[in-house]
Amino acid sequence: MKQLFLGGISLGFHFYFFLAFGSLFRKILGRKEGLNRYSPLFTPVLGLFLYYGLFELLALPMTLLLVPLHVLTVVWGAALAAVGLAAAFLCGRDWVKSGKTLAEIFKKQPGIYLLAGVLVLGQMIYVAAYDLNSADAAYYVANISTSLYTDTLGRYNPYTGFLSSVFNIRYVTAAWYLDTAAFAKVFHVHPMVLAKTINPVMWTFLADLVYYQLGYALFRGKREETAEKLLSDSGRERGTGFFSARKKAVAFLIAAVFFLLLAGNQEFSGFIFYRAYEGKAMLEGLVIPFLFLLFVRLYRDPEDKMAWWGLFFTALGAVCLTTSSMTVVPAAVFAGILPTALKQKKIRSLFRGGLAILPDMAVLALYLAVKLRIVILAAK
Repeated sequence: MKQLFLGGISLGFHFYFFLAFGSLFRKILGRKEGLNRYSPLFTPVLGLFLYYGLFELLALPMTLLLVPLHVLTVVWGAALAAVGLAAAFLCGRDWVKSGKTLAEIFKKQPGIYLLAGVLVLGQMIYVAAYDLNSADAAYYVANISTSLYTDTLGRYNPYTGFLSSVFNIRYVTAAWYLDTAAFAKVFHVHPMVLAKTINPVMWTFLADLVYYQLGYALFRGKREETAEKLLSDSGRERGTGFFSARKKAVAFLIAAVFFLLLAGNQEFSGFIFYRAYEGKAMLEGLVIPFLFLLFVRLYRDPEDKMAWWGLFFTALGAVCLTTSSMTVVPAAVFAGILPTALKQKKIRSLFRGGLAILPDMAVLALYLAVKLRIVILAAK
């Protein structure tokens, strides 16, 4: 019970920092681009990719330079403290205002939101309780454990416990597990609890936020956009269409959850539900749906600056979550941006998409260089 309590504190800190990263970026960018309107559901998901993207920029060089885990923990902790305090000071009023807006929305249609809440809560309990024992499960837990107990950054073979001579290129760029090791070190939580219980709950909840927003984006029209802006500005309802679109969004969320859960195959259909401790599950259940949400926004408004920045930070954060992003994300971005480019009859959108996937292309280049033995990533 103590372990679950400490793990819950770790979960709370992660949610706060996701919100802090996303809020602070929106605040900074909004001053230049007129994007001050705050989205309490979009912002924490964007913050997740900012969080892991910046962690990647810090953790990967430290890993290759053979820096100890405790050094990474101190440096990352200092960065999180700075961001967390800055966000509380600069974005606190936005959080209060958005909380009032959410309360106003809930009062208008409590039944359907309670239904969605029960469904999401049940899903979170399910992924926390589900126990899949597999080679991949053992690998991730052991990788976090060996990094934690040897005070190193992924230098030991998780299956044998022996010090590796070179880093495994399939996993070295996916550094998210080192963040888990750092939190396990700070909060004295067993890696098994974080990897198999806390992390799946965290990622599944954020995936549900994406499904809801995707449903709203697909069913929202001009009338709903106007009503949403008025509600956001005043905190009070100015149009019934806004709430009609919200009802459809909740229905979309419910349908998405039931479809993925009842598809019922732990290897394919329900990856995010059964194997949420893996980077590939995050790629399938969180990264790709969030990219699709951004594509919908860009198709409707090709000059949506927040969506373009979202593409870049999603690509960067995906690098930290799974090495598979080096091919899947570029393919998804160009497939998603192509309709916008055809609509505009310009290649500018494709050029912007190319800039957005630079992090994944850099990982792909490193992967090929290692496989062709042009580069050796020594672990000793």
